[in-house]
Amino acid sequence: MSGVALIISGEEMLARTAEKLNAAGRRMLLGEMLDGVGALVASQTQRRIAEEKRGPDGKAWKPWSEQTARRRSGTQSLLFYEGHLAGSIDHEVAGDEVRVGSGLVYAAIHQFGGKAGRGRKVTIPARPYLGLSDENRDEIEAVVSDWLEEVLAA
Repeated sequence: MSGVALIISGEEMLARTAEKLNAAGRRMLLGEMLDGVGALVASQTQRRIAEEKRGPDGKAWKPWSEQTARRRSGTQSLLFYEGHLAGSIDHEVAGDEVRVGSGLVYAAIHQFGGKAGRGRKVTIPARPYLGLSDENRDEIEAVVSDWLEEVLAA
């Protein structure tokens, strides 16, 4: 060929393609890992609400007021009246993070506490249910480690 020529390197094209494939693979693997972590944390949170009755820091939640306790039956417990809050806990992977929580209107008042009711006459104490205890973190690390071993073995 005479005159002028454009030279396209096959190695360069392969390297660029490999970079794109690696990035796509990392995103897929990250999403898979985060989805598993989110499902685990949602389960841990549901267990905290339904069974453990204490915050991620290990502290027991404040009991009901005497007035509320009189209205509840013996089978009902803190944050688990009919199971709606525990049942609403879900997770969502967005980019490089996972969010765990509840979309219920009253979820925040239980987590953070505050004034509620008509005229905001009732003060509800914070009963944090979202968060990670040391045991939760250990369980997450173990699950991620097992997942990574499976990925590397494939």
